[in-house]
Amino acid sequence: MDLHINRRHFLRAGGAFAVVALVPACSSSSDDANDAVPSAPPEGGTGEAPELQAMVENGELPPLAERLPANPMVVQPIEQIGTYGGTWRNGMVGTDGGRLNYSLAYENLVRWNLEWTEPIPNVAESVDVNDDATLYTFRLREGMRWSDGEPFTAEDIVFAYDDVLTHPDINPHPYGVFSAGGEMGTIEKVDDVTFTFSFAAPHGLFLDQIASEPSNMLTRLPKHYLEQFHADYDEHADDNATAADFSGWIELVQTALWGGALWHDIELPRLHAWVPIDPVSDATQMRFERNPYYWKIDPEGNQLPYLDGIRFGIYQDAEVLLLSTLQGEIDMIDRVVTTTTNKPVLARDRESGGYEFFDLVPDKINTMTILLNQNCQDEVQREIFQNRDFRIGLSHAINREEIIEAVYARQGEPWQPAPLPESELYDEEMGKQYTEYDVDLANEHLDAAGYAERNSDGLRLGPDGEPISFRILVATDAGKPEMVDSLELIRRYWREVGIDMRMQTEANELRYEIIQANEHEAHVWDGDGALDPVGSPTFYLPQWGIDNVFAPLWANWLDSDGEAEGSLEPPEPVKEQYRLYEEIRTEPDPGRRNELMAQVLAIAKEQFFLIGISTPVPPYGVVKNNFHNMVEATFFAAKFPYPGVTNPEQYYIS
Repeated sequence: MDLHINRRHFLRAGGAFAVVALVPACSSSSDDANDAVPSAPPEGGTGEAPELQAMVENGELPPLAERLPANPMVVQPIEQIGTYGGTWRNGMVGTDGGRLNYSLAYENLVRWNLEWTEPIPNVAESVDVNDDATLYTFRLREGMRWSDGEPFTAEDIVFAYDDVLTHPDINPHPYGVFSAGGEMGTIEKVDDVTFTFSFAAPHGLFLDQIASEPSNMLTRLPKHYLEQFHADYDEHADDNATAADFSGWIELVQTALWGGALWHDIELPRLHAWVPIDPVSDATQMRFERNPYYWKIDPEGNQLPYLDGIRFGIYQDAEVLLLSTLQGEIDMIDRVVTTTTNKPVLARDRESGGYEFFDLVPDKINTMTILLNQNCQDEVQREIFQNRDFRIGLSHAINREEIIEAVYARQGEPWQPAPLPESELYDEEMGKQYTEYDVDLANEHLDAAGYAERNSDGLRLGPDGEPISFRILVATDAGKPEMVDSLELIRRYWREVGIDMRMQTEANELRYEIIQANEHEAHVWDGDGALDPVGSPTFYLPQWGIDNVFAPLWANWLDSDGEAEGSLEPPEPVKEQYRLYEEIRTEPDPGRRNELMAQVLAIAKEQFFLIGISTPVPPYGVVKNNFHNMVEATFFAAKFPYPGVTNPEQYYIS
């Protein structure tokens, strides 16, 4: 299959990554450590896994023809038609629902193609869009079923939207993906397999946005299962939810809406290739087995997935997971252990471990983005962080060249959070502004900010007369250990100019809770939107998100027209950014969207909300030599749900 990394931004800009073949990553070899013996698919174009065939023969399962939709989705294998059997052994430190979602739950109405150039049909067999992008008509696959064998129809989509996503008691806040012109879209069922979305204004980004993983709620909320927990459908909903260890029906359905039920409720029917055997609360592993009603086939008509199952080991220590990878006990992995510092170690043991590397092309804006919470609860800190001269002074105080050499193995160059050269919206000045290491200049800006007075320890005093001191929240189990190393150096640089910074290290799950409660003073992440700022704008203007929250109360004000309780009115430049991006969302013409986004970026450049370190180091993954149909290179981005976008259902083990 002749596939290429072909992101439209790369092709138009002629970037260095513009043509990287997406071809098989590995040659064939054996691995007796894997716990299942593959077998060849049956011939005749109606193949299914031997275990399912046996269940059909024993009367435990309907025949394959009755389990597949009338028009199954055909998946072209990356390398070749696979063989049935085997378990994909993977691992994570702690429990990471986001990682599981990207790996196993990417079954949206539409999905991105591998080149990341356009959404293509997936759960929906087809989509029709009217001329002004206000009406979208979706047709589902007739005869498609949930993993428990119950029919999947348009009724499920309407339930997910009207009775869960937009239910005022379950989710009182608008969900921007489904709104245009300041109003939420309206859904209407036409028949069992057809429904429409209509919008008050053009919604040119709708398909792009629902092709991304966070918008998969429409296809993972089965009505026939959840209505027993919904008060509008069952008078005993509260009792049923309490029996399931929830405080009531609203909490249970909220958990289903935001994805927690996928990994905690193994009874929840799914459309995914594999369904869980163990809830995520299991301390050592999470196992998945083949869904007998999965609705995709290969070009010869064999039902997917090829693999019998998946096993995510839940490790308490990244070093233990690294050891398992070095010993060949992990089949494919691209997080936690695949760090810059670990690459020489992994390279050394490639032959003995029986694995190779594959490349990931990042949409990351930086190796580490520092997000001072400009809406933090402490009003004095809030005033300090909103001071542009203060942020510029901190930036000039960072010795980026030393960090690049000591932490990132001399890879990259000093860079602020900004689109990379491969993007059509590249702005070199934005990326390089305030990156010069100059202690005198840093002190000038900090003095100009109004914090020239110091105490006997040399610490600058804030507007309350107290030393300026704050904590930066950093995750310890997110597979980004370089951030801790960088912050250790930055703490010293900032102390030299009179600022006391300390690290607040937390597990990733707790970090999310702290951020969502707006209890963080500052935090760090890498950030998305280097290649596709239009699709991933959240590090350029205030929007709510898991990792990008630098002004959550401004975002609340903007999303609610100033009516949200506890929100803060943002300054005029931020309001203008929001207005421009709302226009982007309604604009069907990609060229005009880029023009508007350039204006959003110009404001971000002038305001200088965030502080960066350097251009991102290209990430990589590790794959066993006998693990087939994995791409040799692909994109690594928040809005490109990798590895789900590479169709894990066509992976196989020889």
